[in-house]
Amino acid sequence: MKVAVLDYTVGNIGSILRALRRLGHETLVTNDPRTLEDSDVVVLPGVGAYSVAAGVVSGLAHVLRDKPVLGICLGMQLLFEGSEEGEGRGLAVFPGRAVRVRAPKVPHMGWSYVKVVGDCPFEDGYYYFMHSYGVPYGQVGDAYVDLEERYVAAVCGPGKMGVQFHPEKSSRLGLRALDAMVRELGR
Repeated sequence: MKVAVLDYTVGNIGSILRALRRLGHETLVTNDPRTLEDSDVVVLPGVGAYSVAAGVVSGLAHVLRDKPVLGICLGMQLLFEGSEEGEGRGLAVFPGRAVRVRAPKVPHMGWSYVKVVGDCPFEDGYYYFMHSYGVPYGQVGDAYVDLEERYVAAVCGPGKMGVQFHPEKSSRLGLRALDAMVRELGR
């Protein structure tokens, strides 16, 4: 399966590339529309600043709307309408906006329990988070994380999935989740 990791031109994407390759996926980094169209799945990685990433994504929205997409952390937030973190619109695949999280410590970094309540191809458990913004859970969400409030930990729609946690940094459980999501999207 060909997996394209979208290059926002900022941030380190080495860990997601290593994880996808370790799982046996043919992986490349690109922001070229033709290369994205030729891929089976596009990954919106969880690194960078919202405004920059939203600018890149908006320029490729015509391609991304018709492709299976997996958003990770910032990438998941880009599947929503927008974010308090910066300027620009998301893809608006899901309703809602990312807001600054309320947690004992922000940024929220570390292992937190994810409760799956919808149809996601992975299980409840502890996953690694690293974020300051998140989408409030309620109107939408197939999994949540409890901080001082509940936030969306995953959205799992047909052709589009997103996770707020970093599966590539979440040990074996995270790698299984990453592989399951990519394979389901690539069907």
